Amino acid sequence: MNIIRARAQHISEMNEIILSAKGHWGYSQEMMDVWLPDLIVDEVVLASRHFWVLETEDRIAGVFSISVDAEQCCELEDFWVLPELMGKGAGRIMFGFIQNWLQAQQMSELVIVSDPHAKGFYERMGAEEVGYQPSLPEGRKLPVMRYVLEPRPPRTV
Repeated sequence: MNIIRARAQHISEMNEIILSAKGHWGYSQEMMDVWLPDLIVDEVVLASRHFWVLETEDRIAGVFSISVDAEQCCELEDFWVLPELMGKGAGRIMFGFIQNWLQAQQMSELVIVSDPHAKGFYERMGAEEVGYQPSLPEGRKLPVMRYVLEPRPPRTV
């Protein structure tokens, strides 16, 4: 598996992965329709944050993105894996890339507003729950998590 920057020609396949991954958790079509505007990636969304895709030999298998605001705060905006690859290491590969990216950017924290079904994955990656964020439908709350990059010892030659 290989991670590359997402490009405009990936958008259709990225959206297929996003909808497939979200739908994997058994949400009703009514709920999927409510969330659709926030899920779909277009060229404007693609240009607004850092997007990557996870490639396998013959297709794109994962999508993830990070936004960075003016105060240099990072938020994981997207993190989607094809359902058939869930639990098989694809997410760990993607999260490992994020850890390396944070290190290279000299950023130490990542905020994650998680789907409740993904909370356990982020906890296994080292994130801690720090609160909740309101969502749709009214009354639904999403876990807000914080991942702090562990300092790495300096390399010796």
